[in-house]
Amino acid sequence: LSPIILYDHPAVAPESSVELFDATEIDEILTLRVLTLTDEEKAEARSTDPRAAAIIERCENMTAEELQQLHGILRNPHALRESPAPGDPGNDGFPTYFVPGADPSADPGGDAPWWDPARDAAVDPESDTVLIDGVPVSRGSRVLVAPQRRADAQDFFFAGQPGRVTGVHFDVDGGTHVAVVLEADPAAELQEWYGRYLYFSPEELVPLPPAGNGNNGKETSP
Repeated sequence: LSPIILYDHPAVAPESSVELFDATEIDEILTLRVLTLTDEEKAEARSTDPRAAAIIERCENMTAEELQQLHGILRNPHALRESPAPGDPGNDGFPTYFVPGADPSADPGGDAPWWDPARDAAVDPESDTVLIDGVPVSRGSRVLVAPQRRADAQDFFFAGQPGRVTGVHFDVDGGTHVAVVLEADPAAELQEWYGRYLYFSPEELVPLPPAGNGNNGKETSP
């Protein structure tokens, strides 16, 4: 998955006035890193490759204005669409989100992005339910984390730990993602307040009975 979603036919922004690294937002970070090198490190880097030497030269000769430009700029991705006349309250200069192929004026979701649950009253992570091993699981349910072979390596640190479901999310591709906070996490309340959850697919979770039944979070046999 790409952490940066590009529109069709992307092009290098005019703010990138010189050729640096890979013409993405990390140019600024890498430029700052080059400027922290010692003279000896820069000399060693220059000797490795002509392109490396050219990059170091560009970084050293870059003006403060050029460096500031690399920080990026926010543009309205829908600016080329037909817009309201000047002075119209709708012409506020902010990006307008809409469901592709739909009439924005008839969209009940208002200004919410098309992927926001507010766009579709049929989904609600706080009340939606998913069946796991025949057991309905929803917000407040207890589960045991059981990452599968293709899980993220970090997820295996949480294997065998009980957690509490905070929401059931259905994505636009039909996938189901269960948001969980771990019971053993001392910052569980903070994570839930902030919305920083761990996400697992239903097959990576085992339903547990409610707390207080004396099983100490252990899975029970049917």
